[in-house]
Order: sequence, then C-alpha cells, then structure tokens
Amino acid sequence: MNLENKQQKISTLYPLIPVSLFLLFWEFFAKIGVINQALLSCPSQILSEMWNLLIAKKIGDCPILLLHIYSSLYRLVIAFSVSTILAVSLGILMGTNKYIYRFFDPIITLLMPIPGIAWAPILMLWLGFGDPTIITVGAIAAFFPIVHNTCYGVRSIEKEIVWSAELLGVNKPTLLFKVCLPWATPYLLTGFKLGLARGWRTLIAVEMIAASLWGLGFMIFDARDYLRPSIIYGGIIILALIYLLLEKGLLRWIEKKTIEKWGILHEKT
Repeated sequence: MNLENKQQKISTLYPLIPVSLFLLFWEFFAKIGVINQALLSCPSQILSEMWNLLIAKKIGDCPILLLHIYSSLYRLVIAFSVSTILAVSLGILMGTNKYIYRFFDPIITLLMPIPGIAWAPILMLWLGFGDPTIITVGAIAAFFPIVHNTCYGVRSIEKEIVWSAELLGVNKPTLLFKVCLPWATPYLLTGFKLGLARGWRTLIAVEMIAASLWGLGFMIFDARDYLRPSIIYGGIIILALIYLLLEKGLLRWIEKKTIEKWGILHEKT
C-alpha cells in the first residue's frame, strides 16, 4: 500500500518537472534581455502583480482578484448547470426515442459547429450587457457537447442487454436509470469535460466584450487597454489553473465514484 502511495505521489509530481523547467528558462531569458519584458512579462513579475491584486488592492474587504474569479465562477456554475440539465434531458430523449432523435439530430448537427462567441452579438441586442448575455452564451456553448455525448451514449447500449432486462420484467424507468444511464456514463463524463472546457473559454471570451465590471475576461481585456501584460498573462494562467482544478478535481472525483467504482473504467497506475 505504501509503495502504491509513493508511486501515486511520484506520478503526481512528474508534470511539475517540465512546467518548472519552462518557468525557469522563461525567467532566465527575460532577465538577460532575450525576451522583451514589456511584451512578455517574466514569471516573477506576473506573480508580483497577481499578489498585488490579491493582497494590496481591495474593494471593501474583498481583494480585486477574488472578485474577478468569483464573478467568472458563479457565471460558469449557472451556465453549466442549466446546460447540463437541458442537454442530459434532451440527450436521453433522443437516445431512447427514434422520432425525437430524427427531429433534433439535424438541428444539433447544424448548430453545433457554430462558435459560442458568435451568439454574443445577437444576445447583446436582446439581453444587453452583463450576466444574462454572458451566462446564456456560456450555456449554449456547453450544451452541444453534452447533448451529443449523452444521446450517443444511450444509443450505444447493446440491444441484447436491453432485451435481457425486458425479459426479466424490468420497467422503463428502471431500465433507464439502472441500465441505460450507467452504460452511458463514460459518454456523459466525456461530454461534461468537453462542455465545461467549451463553456469556460466561451464565457471568458464574452466577458471581454459584454462584462460591465467584473470577471477574469474583463480583467484581461481591461489590462490590455492599460498596457499591463503581467495582468494579461496572470489572468490566462489563472484561467488554466481553474479549469485544471475543476476537471482534475470535480470531474475526476465523479469518475472515481461512478465508472471506476463500477468497473467500467480502470484507474491507470
């Protein structure tokens, strides 16, 4: 058991090695003048600027950086929750009913390739600036990967399994929740990952043009106007770290509690 724990700790530390080397080389070349720090701030400058936003600059008792992070996250939570409820419900209906599938599949196929940001100008005319537009566009962006994967996850179940359950007298609700959804769970989790990534990047992009004051997207875009590259790069790094925590934390936890626990997917060692 101790050996397994050591191996897990070592495997966790592996990704830190190339990242650390990259940051060291970045800092070194910036300090010796190979990199123009007016255009590409060194890691120490970025860290100092983020620390300043976290500690020194506050609105009331709350640091400015935390207000930006909170604004983006609560928009993401609402957008992703709404898109998940609608997409999973429609995906299940499409997966279990061929008529519903035939009706919605061409519509989804037509709309899915459209970038989420393309909806922003229309929704800004309808809903104005601020949260309604940002959340709606984020929900639209996350919707399509989730509904697509849910639908094909339910449709991928082998007919023999369904027939066996029906022969045992299983009713339709039990068949759906005890057979179809567990089978489709790997597809759902893939859809959640893709939807979360697509919704997150689209939401941040819309914050750059539709946010009135707060949000990481607004922070990055505002820093561009004042020629503060340290804040721009710091904001980009924070975006990546937040998604990493959500994907490797929340979604990974759901994987362990579902498909790994059920034996559908085995954890890599």
